[in-house]
Amino acid sequence: MIERYKKSAELDPNDADAWINLADAYYDENEYKAAIEAYQRAIDINPYFPEVWNNLGLSYSMLRQFKEAIKCYQKSIEIEPDDAIAYYNMGFAYEDLKDYDNALKYYKIALEYEPSYTDVWNNIALIYRENEQYNEAIKCYKKALKINPDEQLLYNNLAIIYYDNQNYDEAIKYYNKAIDLDPNNAELWFDLGDVAYEQSDNYDLAIKCYKKATELNPTFIEAWNNLGLSYTFTEEFEQSIKCYEKALDLQEEDAVLYENLAFSYSALNDYDKAILYYQNTLRMDPDNINTHKKLGIIFCDVKNNYDEAIIHFDKVISLDPSDVDYWESVARCHEKLGNFEKAKEWIEIGSRLKANDI
Repeated sequence: MIERYKKSAELDPNDADAWINLADAYYDENEYKAAIEAYQRAIDINPYFPEVWNNLGLSYSMLRQFKEAIKCYQKSIEIEPDDAIAYYNMGFAYEDLKDYDNALKYYKIALEYEPSYTDVWNNIALIYRENEQYNEAIKCYKKALKINPDEQLLYNNLAIIYYDNQNYDEAIKYYNKAIDLDPNNAELWFDLGDVAYEQSDNYDLAIKCYKKATELNPTFIEAWNNLGLSYTFTEEFEQSIKCYEKALDLQEEDAVLYENLAFSYSALNDYDKAILYYQNTLRMDPDNINTHKKLGIIFCDVKNNYDEAIIHFDKVISLDPSDVDYWESVARCHEKLGNFEKAKEWIEIGSRLKANDI
């Protein structure tokens, strides 16, 4: 297609339409620099095509040259001052520059010419959300949904705002509406699972949603991990282990997955496997304080390996000297080893720290 339009432009270099067709073809192939050159050739021939100025601006925007894009949109508006699309594109460019005042200004002008422009309502809402004006954002999404009640993205974005503000019931309501419109979207099922998971008493729904996400996308590592976490909180540890292992099959090295597996094995009293996975966690994340705590407790209370326990408790203290409980844990291990003087020293230090906290 590009070669054909090239030949047309070469045969008649003064044919603006030929250059426009060539530019459009370059744009469709993501060849934005070439598109810019061709649009500019068309403008040299006829500078009064608002669509060409607009498309030239879009090409600059794709190259993140937003100031150049704005100049083009301004030219388009000068020629056709009631074009809502040009005002929308102008607002978008200012939004990319994080000039939210001007972005809102041009988005609102776009709505004056096209009040049913739902993309504009969505982008205004995103700016309000960025600036933590959540009530204003919600109003915009609801206006957009009155115009287009079948737009999945609007329900999704509205759900996100409610989720961010911990209004989980409303978030679930709008995620369900989004899923009704796009039931095979694994990301939506995952997001709904996250909302249910945050409710703490809704793990059954979380499990249902994460399961659906993994059915739709079997390589969805985060969904496998979160499904495992949900089973962990419902104390279905064997199921949680299967989920974490599935995630590890997809991503061989992951400290979080190793730690989650270790916790589940520990809950099943399979301490050898718990130790193995906690050690894998430390191999990837040597300063993981929670893992050092867990290993210290297992070695001290289960394995009676007090020397190894001391190594991990010492590490905990080096990472957080204010955690008094672990000064006392080190002291207890030294007592078990018969190092009573050392135990006394650790107890005295822990006592001073407690006194200072009081």
